[in-house]
Amino acid sequence: MLLFLMAIEDAESRDLLEKIYYAYHKEMYYIANNILNNSHDAADVVQTSVIKLIPYIEKINDVKCNKTKYLIVTIVKNTAIDLYRKKSKQPLIELEGAEAIPCLNSQFMDDIVVRLGDAKMLAEKLAKLKSEYADVLTLKYYFEFEDVEIAEILKYLFQMSV
Repeated sequence: MLLFLMAIEDAESRDLLEKIYYAYHKEMYYIANNILNNSHDAADVVQTSVIKLIPYIEKINDVKCNKTKYLIVTIVKNTAIDLYRKKSKQPLIELEGAEAIPCLNSQFMDDIVVRLGDAKMLAEKLAKLKSEYADVLTLKYYFEFEDVEIAEILKYLFQMSV
């Protein structure tokens, strides 16, 4: 949760977003989990949905009003449905046939170890970049935002800094 809070420079907006998160995170999780039936994916949807709230933070006056709740529910549902559609396009493999998959051998495990090392190196390199560049790369490749969504977030952040 701290990553997207750091992206907001205005303390008032950051506090409001934090209040929204603490007020609604259980409901957001419940909605996402009902759609996805997967607790890990539901938690990811909650985090992504909070990030998607950033462009609307200036329009939110009251955390507990029905308009705020409706906005949050809409964003969570749409984000969960998008993830559900994305995951439903990926083929599932029956466990009975899993041993026949050639990638489940020691070479595959070696590849995983190499990828973990690459991820550590990538994190170190991102830490050396200016935070603006690192944030864009994180939004794109970790949170899998579309370019248009990243542009909206950056536009919002730019407007806040001016």
